Amino acid sequence: MDYEVSTFWSLVVEIGFFGWIGSTIAFIFKGFDDKENLNKKRALFWGLMIVLFYAIWVTGLVNA
Repeated sequence: MDYEVSTFWSLVVEIGFFGWIGSTIAFIFKGFDDKENLNKKRALFWGLMIVLFYAIWVTGLVNA
């Protein structure tokens, strides 16, 4: 079987992957305050970004 790789979906995969990793790093560093307590508003935002970019990454993998 011959498969063609879509350039658009390949870019979506990369954006989703790097966004997912970047959001996870941001969650770790910005989701907590200086006393290592959870900052709920920031943690929720970055947690949602993790889920969003993970979904984008998986969608791109399925369609690439």
